[in-house]
Amino acid sequence: MKYSLLIIAGIITLSFFAVSCKKDLPIKSNSKVFNVQKFSQLLQTKIIESSPLKDPQGFSFIITQNQKIADSFSYGIAYTSSAGGLINWTTKQEINVASVTKTLTAVAAFQLMKKNSLSEGSNISKWLPKYMNAHAGIKKLEFKELLTHSSGITESGTDYINLRKVIGKAPTDPQKTQRQYSNVNFAIFRILIPFMIDSNIAKSKELQFLPKKDTASFERWLSATYINYMQQNVFTPAGLGTVNCIPSFNTAMAYSEPTGTGQAFAFNGDWTETCGGGGFYMNVQEMSKWMVYLTYTNALLSNDQRKLMDSQMMGWDINDCKMTIAGQAYGKNGALRWDSNKNGIAPDLGDAGLQTLIMKFPNNVELALAINSLPGAYRSLSAIAASSYNAAWE
Repeated sequence: MKYSLLIIAGIITLSFFAVSCKKDLPIKSNSKVFNVQKFSQLLQTKIIESSPLKDPQGFSFIITQNQKIADSFSYGIAYTSSAGGLINWTTKQEINVASVTKTLTAVAAFQLMKKNSLSEGSNISKWLPKYMNAHAGIKKLEFKELLTHSSGITESGTDYINLRKVIGKAPTDPQKTQRQYSNVNFAIFRILIPFMIDSNIAKSKELQFLPKKDTASFERWLSATYINYMQQNVFTPAGLGTVNCIPSFNTAMAYSEPTGTGQAFAFNGDWTETCGGGGFYMNVQEMSKWMVYLTYTNALLSNDQRKLMDSQMMGWDINDCKMTIAGQAYGKNGALRWDSNKNGIAPDLGDAGLQTLIMKFPNNVELALAINSLPGAYRSLSAIAASSYNAAWE
């Protein structure tokens, strides 16, 4: 089934409706033709075969081509209902998109850097609250260093207790010898963004709560302000409804046993106080629609901002930005994983968890993907997607 992106009177809106079965004109490159159906089939096969047990609990994806949904596929079990029934995956089942949240947060950062006449090389000192007593090494950090995991921060805990500790000391790797992936790099934007929206209001709120040593109330305000900004400026302009960090009844679960027999292993819970680097709940349709808006419209970022984001891989993951036979692809994966052996649950499944991926390929092709409970070791979904994309050129 295909859908169309309508452009009416300068207002760009993604409209989901069935159209005829007429095929889109194929994309051509160097005399080869991209076969979207082959891309879809290869993805299905490679995802299933990437698991040692050849049986991920379930997954769903949407492929867009030329701003239209060209193909979609859903497989397996998404969650167990309160009545005990097993609910199948569809493109409307939400999931914690995990670190795909980093790309969403990066867009907000670009918007607010522009609002405040900042560049990616500006430092973050002005936008930090006083009560966190930021270390001089943290104050000197540049926005691009957070957005590219080159800040020297290596910690991963994203609750406020850990953020206060990280902000109050020098980066673990002050010489910034290499990019080191850290969830904290993006969780800090949960603190920066409220000050970048309006520093006077943020400072006033800090003065309201902190003399009473009520850090919890101020931090709840920070979280709510960050999430509200994301809704109003990152999700709503892309035509999405309510997107937040609280799971609904329709959220994909993780399981500890193979398809059809599993007991729910994890329901990832409320991420309101830990979001920024992870934590938003979205379905594959929303992820796909958002990617189309980011890639082809100015609703979220200008063309220059998109070029800068891509060229320096800010908000993308360097390991998910693959060179393909048709050119550079940009991607961001998300993963929530745990070692079930440590919990004494389903030891044969090893490192169970959830994974997500957004990826844009050359020649106007994008992918949004969500998987729950892939057993075995972590696998690179972007590598699977890139190899499937390459093999789909005939």
